[in-house]
Amino acid sequence: MNKNHYNLLPCLLLLSVFSSCKKEPEPVVYNDYVTPYELVEETFRLGARSTATFSNKSIITRSFTLPPRTVYWAYWMGAGPEPVSELTKIALPAAAAALTDDPFVAYAWGLLAAIPVVNAGTATADLFILEPGQKDSFSFNNNDFRAFISKPQSKNIHDKYIDILDTPLETNRTVTIGLRNQSYTAGVDVKMKIWAFVVKPL
Repeated sequence: MNKNHYNLLPCLLLLSVFSSCKKEPEPVVYNDYVTPYELVEETFRLGARSTATFSNKSIITRSFTLPPRTVYWAYWMGAGPEPVSELTKIALPAAAAALTDDPFVAYAWGLLAAIPVVNAGTATADLFILEPGQKDSFSFNNNDFRAFISKPQSKNIHDKYIDILDTPLETNRTVTIGLRNQSYTAGVDVKMKIWAFVVKPL
């Protein structure tokens, strides 16, 4: 080792000390003035259309009420086992894990840019957010029902967060989601998560 190398050693040691003391960056939280509230976490069965009359229903609705001071709400739906299994395998960054152990909440809270789940699977289900007063009109036989999302989202995974101002609310702040299974031969297990993000008290 020559003289110049010896002169560099103190600098390298000092750099190593500073690097080991460097803190992780603080999380940049989307709307850090809101608190997440769980509204729905449910697993249910959508039967095949061929067996719907005497077995599991192939079409259902779920309603939930947004709390006062809700800024936005978010939903995640996994149809079939693949997306549900993939969601549980997501490793959260340390900053996000300090605040929540649910990857979906971390995503909707702005701690994850996206849910890194491969959008592939064997099952599908249609998802509609219904306009107010359309719950009883939602069916296979009636195509005149009105939906906030006019075309069904027919994938095995859905994830989205929606501003309260863009939500079709009933008078009591209730939102209704319609789900249906188009398959005549195969039923599908569906897991759904819905969270509201509410302004923190002053």
